[in-house]
Amino acid sequence: MATVTFANFIDSLPADTESLLRAPNLRLVVGNESCDLDSMACSLAWSHYLTCTGKASAVPVFQCRADELPLRTESVWLIQELGIPTAKLFYIGNLSVDKIAAAGSKVDLALVDHNAPTGVMADLVARVGTVVEIIDHHRDGRKWECPCTIEQVGSCATLVAERLLSDSGYALDKTVATLLLAAILLDTVNLSSAEKRVTEKDSTMVQKLLPLVARQQEDFYSQLLDARLNVSWLTTPQLLQRDFKKVQCGHYVLGFCSIPCLVSDLAQREHLNGDCLQFSQLQGVHALLLLGAVFPKEGPRRRQIGLYQPRDHVTGVSHDFAESISSVLESQEVLNCEHISVPSFNGVVLEQRNTLLSRKQILPMVSDFLAAVEHDSHPGLSDVIRTYATEQYHDKDSVPRLSVSSLSLADIQPSVGVPVDPMGAVLLPSTTHHDQPPPIAEYTLEEEVTDHRRYRVVCVGGEKVRVDLSLIQNYRGIVQHGGYSGSNAIIFISACYLPPRNIPDYHEILHQLFFYVLSVLEQIIVEGYIVVYLHYTTPQNSLPGMSVFHKFYKMVDRRLRKQLQLLYIVHPTVWVKAMLHLMRPFVSSKFYRKIHFIGNLQELSEHVPLNQFTVPETILSIDDSFDPNEPQHKDTPKQEAPPTQEAVPQEASLEPIPEQLDDPPAAPDTPLTLEAAAPPTHDATPTHNATPN
Repeated sequence: MATVTFANFIDSLPADTESLLRAPNLRLVVGNESCDLDSMACSLAWSHYLTCTGKASAVPVFQCRADELPLRTESVWLIQELGIPTAKLFYIGNLSVDKIAAAGSKVDLALVDHNAPTGVMADLVARVGTVVEIIDHHRDGRKWECPCTIEQVGSCATLVAERLLSDSGYALDKTVATLLLAAILLDTVNLSSAEKRVTEKDSTMVQKLLPLVARQQEDFYSQLLDARLNVSWLTTPQLLQRDFKKVQCGHYVLGFCSIPCLVSDLAQREHLNGDCLQFSQLQGVHALLLLGAVFPKEGPRRRQIGLYQPRDHVTGVSHDFAESISSVLESQEVLNCEHISVPSFNGVVLEQRNTLLSRKQILPMVSDFLAAVEHDSHPGLSDVIRTYATEQYHDKDSVPRLSVSSLSLADIQPSVGVPVDPMGAVLLPSTTHHDQPPPIAEYTLEEEVTDHRRYRVVCVGGEKVRVDLSLIQNYRGIVQHGGYSGSNAIIFISACYLPPRNIPDYHEILHQLFFYVLSVLEQIIVEGYIVVYLHYTTPQNSLPGMSVFHKFYKMVDRRLRKQLQLLYIVHPTVWVKAMLHLMRPFVSSKFYRKIHFIGNLQELSEHVPLNQFTVPETILSIDDSFDPNEPQHKDTPKQEAPPTQEAVPQEASLEPIPEQLDDPPAAPDTPLTLEAAAPPTHDATPTHNATPN
């Protein structure tokens, strides 16, 4: 067995594709496209091993360009510390698949730190390459039958070190041992007991490598950590690129950027949103996931997830695409995420309370979900989604099946002043027992008229709840009575009238709006009803979270649930389908059989009459261009300001609905008219994300 020092091995590496093809028994050893220290160390170490043992003429390939290497600050520090000449390394930019194909050559590949080639390597495998071995610590997603070592340990370097140390014919070089040790320490946060990713094998390999490198573990890790956190000199595009991974999920392309700082801190940088837009365009992704992490030597560890979606006309997907991903992540109980406000960032930011989970776990959560949604045109629940949802809601039978009739408000503790229930609705005072009844204040005719116009009473759980109409007057266009189809009332719900989350008293307004919709339903339903839900132009920052849907569903009376005949969802988006999937554990299976997706208003007119429905202008503006069969939907122009009182359709005016209605008329025979309603405008000053990005 030939002995090749690591220095001689580096000196012998080819400089370009032509010299690469001259090597006999060639094998490219490729790390993942993020090209982090673990990938670099594994590709260098395994290549040296294959060459020394004569198994192949191995060439380590870094999946980054030479000018991108300085972005990997900890890798650059270590390479310089070990005296490895960076100019001698083989980068992805040195490789030409066309030249290899033109030469009629075939190339073997060894994959380390990943098990499915991407980008240039995917093209290489498709045309002239063959994957002959895999060493990886991620979830198994391989598509080839070949010798492989796939085990979910803390670092891929652990598996490579184990293989090298187990071969008595190979003398582990000090430089190689140092590279592997550094990768294991960084990936396991210095074998921290708080990191659930750390395995006994990781610890064992560290103890075996330490004597070979003649370094103190704590000091070495501290030096690596300092180098990793030294990113203040990097521009934002460089910071996004330094540990970037692009993932194809069906027709969707996502970019995962791991950054050594919090997203909220990154948002303080000037021109961040413009840089994210340019980076998204350059990489050709529909959304960016910024995975920020800070692990200080002292103090609490923190992780944040930022979701950035370029403007709709750039990506060609629904404006609520990022919000859909956010909802998926929030539904994962294991992540323990919650929204936080970062006004300077044009996207969604989640605080990840469980700091033990990294991109390695988050990436498959998102990619599997999108793949399942894309292949599920009807809102059935795939096994993957069922797993996700039951993690949130556990045993379906344990979920309380509450309804309005079973919901008690008796234990509500009123706040000072006007009694308010937990959902924000004003409660009528209940009768109390006194020896002497309290005096009744005089109620003038003027006060009675004013009160009648301002409030509406709805019965919730046997208690009367009074809804303040003046509080929700700008958003009452959300519901319209569209006449009758036979004996079924037609209800139009336009989500573009939902209040934005950044306004004062958002939760109170949202819940009073919900009670208002219930009051409309109670007044107009005779036997059954049909709901038409229009979602597509809803601004991203007006979309409620999963917990809101869960809470509202529990408060809907069983009678109203049974009387629902059909639910037409017009212009369905990824977010809508995501919500339907995640609601499955606590929603009756009969409910899903009532759902029908509708591509446009013309198709809707074949099912329900539209002559009594005032269509919001934002819906009309996108209706002709919407293609329900296209996975990457064309999307809406910028959402204009929210509804003013003048824009509220007639059915949602401030006049109270009469207690009794005439018998429902027959379905009208008048021709279809699509009269445009004024675009929604909110009275609160919009923030950066008050419109679709």
